[in-house]
Amino acid sequence: MEVAEFKNIVWDYTRKIADSMNCVFCPVSENHGLTMMQTRILMELYQYGPHTIGSLGDSVCVAGANISAMCKKLEGQGLLERVRNREDERVVRVVLTRLGIETVLEIDRSFNDKLSKHLMSETGETFEDIILGLQKLNDLLQRISIVEKK
Repeated sequence: MEVAEFKNIVWDYTRKIADSMNCVFCPVSENHGLTMMQTRILMELYQYGPHTIGSLGDSVCVAGANISAMCKKLEGQGLLERVRNREDERVVRVVLTRLGIETVLEIDRSFNDKLSKHLMSETGETFEDIILGLQKLNDLLQRISIVEKK
């Protein structure tokens, strides 16, 4: 396979996967009055705990000013709050509120219900193949990224 052909296939499938993910998960997020990105932010905070605005932006691949605006909106909805560090007030952490945790758990339960209805016919081997393929693609892209940074 030619490099250009491989690149085009990867771009095409990346777009198709993103579109499909949005079709599957957007309705669940929208039922809670959230966008997919807002849901990703809440899920990130639930899975990995408090973040600074910068680390949260890095984790979900959103620029600082944009992530700050999104967090401000989520804070207005009562889903998260900003907490200043007592020792260094310049450091602000973003944390989920009780309502944020409850919302994430409801969304996660809905995601799991939706997925389990369609995944019952798949085998564990299929999942392992998909995960292995994604890991290989990610490893390749990370190696290229490291070489390019040098």
